[in-house]
Amino acid sequence: MLSRPDVALVTEAAALEALRPEWEALWLEAPEATPFQSPAWLIPWWRHIGEGELLTLAFRENGVLVGLLPLYVHAAEDGRRHLFPLGIATTDYLDAIIRPGQEAAVMAGFFRQLEAFADRFDIAEWPQLRTGSPLLEAAPAGWTSRTEPDTVCPATPLPSSLETLGDVVSRKTLRDLRTVRKRAAETGALRWQDADAESLGPIFDALLRLHAARWETRQEPGVLDAPAVQAAHRAALPELLRAGLLRLQALHLNDDIVAVLYALIDPPERPARRVYLYISGFDPALDRLSPGMLLVGHALEQAVTEGFAIIDFLRGQEPYKYFWGAADAPGFRRILHPPAAGRP
Repeated sequence: MLSRPDVALVTEAAALEALRPEWEALWLEAPEATPFQSPAWLIPWWRHIGEGELLTLAFRENGVLVGLLPLYVHAAEDGRRHLFPLGIATTDYLDAIIRPGQEAAVMAGFFRQLEAFADRFDIAEWPQLRTGSPLLEAAPAGWTSRTEPDTVCPATPLPSSLETLGDVVSRKTLRDLRTVRKRAAETGALRWQDADAESLGPIFDALLRLHAARWETRQEPGVLDAPAVQAAHRAALPELLRAGLLRLQALHLNDDIVAVLYALIDPPERPARRVYLYISGFDPALDRLSPGMLLVGHALEQAVTEGFAIIDFLRGQEPYKYFWGAADAPGFRRILHPPAAGRP
């Protein structure tokens, strides 16, 4: 018989912040949890981007946090109230965080809670779920439910050494990488810089400038354009760095930063650790030097050298990802309607 963990409803930002130590400990125990489920990522997201009613569920067994479902209710323009995961839109993987062995008990408790406050939302929508997510489990009796494909996340499995990189990445791509490195080196002195506490702000500023400049060539705002999004990242970056989850790298050409890569990494405790290539920016005036290829090539080689198992290119099927040996991993969107909400 399943035990029934105690459940607490978190509805205030201060209470969410107070969960941080327990949340970090639980997140480290959950082998499938990505940096996008960490408090370092999601608490700044809620403080600066989230709009609506915080409705997060914390499950405890004998006083120990064993499950966390970071959710909130957002009212759409049409008036429908959506129950979303924290982090939606700017986050590539969304999910519950559950201690191994507690999945059935926590999800049973979660669905009981959904039924208890079904009058507080009209539709539950959980995108960007991976295969095996507990949020893909069966719905409460009487609810309507559907699961549909969502945006895929291409990823490249990494070899154990640089000598066998050609078994994963096409030899043409590796030849092209050597060519663009030579061309860039002939242009000036190249230097890589990993952000630390002191350089974090200036490198992020450079990323904003370079990312915006690239999108201006398309006469479009970039995904980092909104002040709230920038504020969330500025708040998250020091926490991600402290937790060992950040890889923010600048490429200098002579004295100027000409490209920046913003990536997240799994902690050492994770099996089959990943590097998540979140976003980049580079000087469009230097497009002939292929700065995008320089960024990915450096990140991939560094990941192999440090023993990472996978480079995750995250959402989207841009052609360049497949040049690096990426294969699509499916994503799913779960949609639930309480009985009173009618048909989807």
